[in-house]
Amino acid sequence: MKMNRILVTCLVFVFFIISCSQETHNHKDIFTCPMHPQIELDHPGECPICGMQLIKKEDPMLEPSHENHSEEVSKGLNLSLGQQSLMNLDTIRVTKGDITRNINLSGQVAFDPEIFSTVNEYKSVGSENEWGKIIREGIRLKFTKLGLSDSQIQYILSKNPNLFLTGRFGNTALLVFQIYENDVDHLKVGKLVEVSNAAETNFPIKAKIVAIGNLINQETRTLSVWCEVIDPNHQWKPQMYVQGNFGIQKNNVLRIPKESIFPTGKYDLVYLKIGTNQFSPKKIKLGFNSSDWAEVTEGLEEDDEIVSKANFLLDSESKLKLSGDKNDQHNH
Repeated sequence: MKMNRILVTCLVFVFFIISCSQETHNHKDIFTCPMHPQIELDHPGECPICGMQLIKKEDPMLEPSHENHSEEVSKGLNLSLGQQSLMNLDTIRVTKGDITRNINLSGQVAFDPEIFSTVNEYKSVGSENEWGKIIREGIRLKFTKLGLSDSQIQYILSKNPNLFLTGRFGNTALLVFQIYENDVDHLKVGKLVEVSNAAETNFPIKAKIVAIGNLINQETRTLSVWCEVIDPNHQWKPQMYVQGNFGIQKNNVLRIPKESIFPTGKYDLVYLKIGTNQFSPKKIKLGFNSSDWAEVTEGLEEDDEIVSKANFLLDSESKLKLSGDKNDQHNH
């Protein structure tokens, strides 16, 4: 009986050793392409599609250590000249320059019967006595309720109330544009806006900003901008549709092409060239921008060399590896 127990114990131990040996033997390293994760081989080499060097695929059941991840991020991407050529990868130097952006405006020639009646009501009340002053103060609150700023209130009280029925006074027409709240800081009273009307061929012409509103429309997120335009031929009619264009510029700023930027959703990245064949993801902060250029406020310096176009960037697996949340944590 005792011998049977010893025999059974030995057999169990032998089977355990064999099982572990087979499990160890069956575990093989898998190598994949950063750009084509569908490629999986059991040995290192080059991707048969793009020629990039295959990398070892991590076991998803294992959490990569802090040290290994830091080392991997610091290395970035190693691409031979042939691989760079195959990917049409170009680089540019980060330089300073000017960024110009156009703000498009849309609006109409002034027509607002409510403002017209409120102005008439205000002017019909004398201010010689205390009671008249109180009534006028209440009417001014109505202007505020209509969304008019102090500069707009002062403007309409200095004009004939008919302005808001006819859209004009003398040879001058009043245009009411709408501007998005993010752009309003760039507009100032006295600046010129280029305006056009599809019905006329002698446009565009210049209109001067005379007042800017202070109430944001909850649906469109815009506020009003009033402009005067000289119109001796009375071509501008009440509620006629008009378009405007206002150019703003920021000079001598550190700038990069917008197509070189890769947005991750949480922040923006560029790929910095740190060696002949080595590129590293770099987190940056952006400022003023146009359709072509973006100002860099943090993350790059003048004369840095970066990849000029972000469309070469890796697929989702590599994006997560090189620019995911853990990369963000290690940059602190």
